[in-house]
Amino acid sequence: MKKLVATLFMVGLIAVGALGQAPTLKIVTETPGLPSELFYGNVKVKPVRLRPGTNTPITIADYDFFTQQQYIDMLRRFPEPACPAHNCGIEFYLNLINGYLTTSPCTPTDDVCIKTIRGIVGANFFRSPEFQRKGNYVMYLYMVSIGQRPKTVAELPTKNDPLLNDRPHYTEFFADLGSVSTPNDDPALTETKKAALADAWMLRPQIQALYPAAPTMTNAQFVQKLLDTAGVTNSQQSQLVTDLNNSAKTRAQVLRIIAESSEVDAKFFQQSYVTMEYFGYLRRDPEDCHNSSNWSDGTPSSCGFIFHNNRFNDPNINPAHIQNIMLQGFIESPEYINRF
Repeated sequence: MKKLVATLFMVGLIAVGALGQAPTLKIVTETPGLPSELFYGNVKVKPVRLRPGTNTPITIADYDFFTQQQYIDMLRRFPEPACPAHNCGIEFYLNLINGYLTTSPCTPTDDVCIKTIRGIVGANFFRSPEFQRKGNYVMYLYMVSIGQRPKTVAELPTKNDPLLNDRPHYTEFFADLGSVSTPNDDPALTETKKAALADAWMLRPQIQALYPAAPTMTNAQFVQKLLDTAGVTNSQQSQLVTDLNNSAKTRAQVLRIIAESSEVDAKFFQQSYVTMEYFGYLRRDPEDCHNSSNWSDGTPSSCGFIFHNNRFNDPNINPAHIQNIMLQGFIESPEYINRF
C-alpha cells in the first residue's frame, strides 16, 4: 500500500507588527526518510491530509493512517509497500481490524469495541518481535549502563540525578532507534546496525567516564558495574569476565549480552512499555516524579509515570490486558489526538 502523505499545508500567518518581527517557518525532521513537522515559530502547523483525487480528509481515526502511524511512532519506519499473502504491513492490520469489527459481538459502529481494538493493535507494535529486537535493545542499553527512572515512590530518594537516572530521553532514544531501524525489518542489516551501535556506545564520552578502560576499571569491575546499575544478576557473569580477559569478547559485546539478557528483560519490560507510551504517542519524556507539580492528588504515587507502572501490580489482571487498556488511554488522550 502506498504511503499516506500530506497534500496540503494550511498556514495561518500572523501579520508583522510595526515594531515586531514575524516568526519564521521551520521544518523539523526527527528521523531522515520519515515525515517532517512544520512549525511557525514555536507553533506546530498541522497538515490537511486528503485522500488522493478527493477532498476527503484523512484523520487519525482512519484505520490505515492510524496503522501507518504505529509503524512511524514505534518502529521508526514506514510499513512494507507490498506483502505476499497480505501477511504484513497495513494490509495485515486492516484485515485484522476489519475481522474483529465483523465478528460478534463487535460491529463497525460499536465505538467501545473500536477503541478496544485500536488499543490492542497499538499494544501489539510494542510486543512485536521487531520492537523487542530494536526498541527494547536501545531502551535496555540506557537502563543497563546509565540508569533508570524511578518507577515507585520508594525509588524516588535513591534515583535523584536527572543526568544519570532519568534516561533515556525522548530525543536521544529515537536517534538511537533510528540508527538500528531498517526498511522491511531486514534481519542481517539489523544485526549489523545493532553491533555498530554497541561499539559506538562504548565510545561516548559519558560512557567512557562511567566505564573507563583498564587498568582504571578492570574487566571484572566493568561487568559488575553494569549488573549493579541494572540491578540484576547474570548467570554468565564469570564467563563474561573470562571472555574479556582473553579478548574473546569486547566490552561492547558484553554490554549487548547483558542488555539482551532475559534477566534485564524480565525486570524492565513493563517500565519500557510505560516509557514508550510517552515516547511513541505523546512524543515527550515521561513526567519527572521528583517534581511535586506532577502529583495530581498531592502524593508522588499519582505521578503519571509511577501511576502507570503501579497498574501492573494487580496479580489478578493479565499484564497484556493492562497494556491494551493503558495504550487505549494514551491514544484517546487530547494530547495524542491534537498531534494530527
